[in-house]
Parts: sequence; C-alpha cells; structure tokens
Amino acid sequence: QGTVMSNYATDKLGAKTAVIIQDVQQDYSVGLCNYFEQAFKKTNGDASILAKINYNTGDKDFSAQLTEAKAKNPDVIFAPGNFLECGLMVAKAREMGINAPMLGGDTWEAEQFLDQVKQYKDIYFSTHFTAEEPVTSVSTTFLDEFKKAYPDKEVNAFAALGFDAYMLALDAITRADSAEPQKIRDALAQTENFEGATGIITLDANGDATKTAIIKKVADGKFVYETKVDPK
Repeated sequence: QGTVMSNYATDKLGAKTAVIIQDVQQDYSVGLCNYFEQAFKKTNGDASILAKINYNTGDKDFSAQLTEAKAKNPDVIFAPGNFLECGLMVAKAREMGINAPMLGGDTWEAEQFLDQVKQYKDIYFSTHFTAEEPVTSVSTTFLDEFKKAYPDKEVNAFAALGFDAYMLALDAITRADSAEPQKIRDALAQTENFEGATGIITLDANGDATKTAIIKKVADGKFVYETKVDPK
C-alpha cells in the first residue's frame, strides 16, 4: 500500500515532495511509511521527503506534528495509522489551513474516520476492493456469488479478502497435491499471478501480496471510488 500510494501521489497528483507522519508504536504505520518513502525517493530523489514526523498510538493533539508539516509546505502528506488518531489528525490539518492532499491506508475506510473528515476534500486512501470497479473476472464472480448468498448485505473489502485467502489456500493445496502442512506452505509461498477477487496476486519473499490496489477518496460526505493503481 505504501508503494501504491507513492505511485498515486506522483503519477496522479503530480507530487514532487512529501511529508510522512507515522505512528511509531504501530508496525502497520511504520511499514507503510517505509515503503512509501523508498518508492517516493526512487521516483523523486532523496530530498523529496521533506520530513518524517512521529506520534504515538492514543495521541489526541497533533498540533506540533502538523505545525512542522505545514512549515515544510509539501505537495502531499502520507499518514497511515489507526482511523481514530488519523481522523483527528486530518481534521486538525484542515482546521490549520493545510490544504495538501492527505494520504493514508486501508484503516481509513471506517465510518469513525469518515465522521470526522466528511466535510473536507483531497483525502485519499488505498484499499483492497470495491464493488464499483471489479479488477479481474474473479471479482465479478465473487460479487455475483456474494449477492446470491447475502442479498441483504453490502459487500466489503474484508469479505473479498476472506474469499481470496480461501482460494489461495485451495490453490496451494492443489498444486502441492498433498495434505502435509510444509508442502502446502511451500506451494503458497510460490504463488505468482494468481487471479483473485482483489487483483492479480503474487506473494513476495516476505510473504506480502503484490497486487492492484483501489484508491478511494472522501467526497460529498462519503467514500467514493477514485481509481485503481498497479504496483510497479
């Protein structure tokens, strides 16, 4: 997600400089920020990251971090983290007159986040799936079957991820032609170009999925599909 958001910031938003604001107590936040930083510097040069600013889980006042960020005048701010802290942070940034696009990760796709920022714009985040834009033929199959099974429920990214996790495991068992855990694990680790509901999935050396990401934004008080971005 960090790499994808860097690509989006550069290619779609025309960003040349960025400030990173990370929750240093959260592996999720630090991990996404590191990937964003590596990708952004690779494209825009080492000086393109103007600052990397820290906060802690549970913080409620982000005035100091945002004052530092504002002074740098970045093209974008990347700040993935828990939706509660990030909701407070993004709202405070807009109150302080920071108009740069605010970028985050999939944890922002929460009603509690939206409730705090729905009146603002230029807020973007990466997620895994949207019913508005099937990314593969399997996406369409999943949507059709989900609607049959749960006609009264709205499909979400978690359901699509659960579907892909099951299908990836089934594919690994089939390729391993074995019920032995180690053989299944090894087959799973070798997954390449697997067509899932959330994209074409390849597992890298760390076991992370490299795949298409969906970008959503806040508009008219709700989450709206913006585009899809492939990892480079």
